[in-house]
Amino acid sequence: MLYTRWLARGTEEEFHWRPSPSTKEPVLIIMTPAQAHGHFKTVTNTTAGTTIIVQPRPGLTVWVTDVLITGEKQAGSDAIVQFTDGVQTEIIAQAFQVTVPPSLSGNLQTYFRGWKDARIELITSGTADAVATIGYIHSTDSPTYSEWDAER
Repeated sequence: MLYTRWLARGTEEEFHWRPSPSTKEPVLIIMTPAQAHGHFKTVTNTTAGTTIIVQPRPGLTVWVTDVLITGEKQAGSDAIVQFTDGVQTEIIAQAFQVTVPPSLSGNLQTYFRGWKDARIELITSGTADAVATIGYIHSTDSPTYSEWDAER
């Protein structure tokens, strides 16, 4: 048997690998940042109001990887998921609950990246009954709102 190590050029850091379940040969593991460092959080609002879903660690940014919104049909209500730092606000998704129950799910092939210290909130209006689940990672890539806004 020949032992092989996969090393990163320049750093000599070993790549991650696992033995194949069928042949026991080494298989290179390739993961996205979301697969390696992802978290999720779920909140429920049963009345009008604002609930923080994800608060970034101080000085960091939240990258959204997945968005799910569900609830019950409620006349005159909606559910909004948004980024905000208390000054600037940008809507990620909005579900109107007037004629049908909201049902939104998005598994992003990229990320919705926020800006430094921007949290993610669920806002419900009227007699809303909504559940929001956010998949996310914390990132040290933390632009200010102005830098973030200029890049999009």
